[in-house]
Amino acid sequence: MVGLLEQPLAAVSAWLANTSLSHLLQNVDWLVPAIQTVHILGVAVVMAAVLLVTLGAFGLHGRGQPLARTVGRFAPAVYLGVPVLLLSGLLMITAEPDRALPNPAFQIKMALLIIALTLSSLAARRAQRAGRSESAPASIGLRIVAAVALGLWLAVLVAGRWIAYTLSR
Repeated sequence: MVGLLEQPLAAVSAWLANTSLSHLLQNVDWLVPAIQTVHILGVAVVMAAVLLVTLGAFGLHGRGQPLARTVGRFAPAVYLGVPVLLLSGLLMITAEPDRALPNPAFQIKMALLIIALTLSSLAARRAQRAGRSESAPASIGLRIVAAVALGLWLAVLVAGRWIAYTLSR
């Protein structure tokens, strides 16, 4: 599959590298570090929210309150943090498209991100349906989904860091 993506990604990469936004990002020394800082802060916010919801599903956080309340409290951090991550990530890709787009670690990160977002959304919906009056830990199914989602978010983090140490083709 990587072979199928190689030519289209090279074309997109070449086009993106020649845009005025890419040139701006490449030539203003402080822009990329500022964008990376925003990205890292966004990662911290999203990861903290996902962790707290997962701990809530296992009854290790927010004891005595319904899981739906915990989700309602922390889901907005994910819903607001993910767009910040997407925007800052797109800007970093625009700054160095040849470093990111053809990189297998980046491609793995994007695949894992889609799955993590899907499972996190599923877990949040299940928790909301579980009701607002129950303060007991979540069902085993919800716990499994939450734990797998958290594991995928951690894998997204690792793949994101891996980008810097993996050479593109």
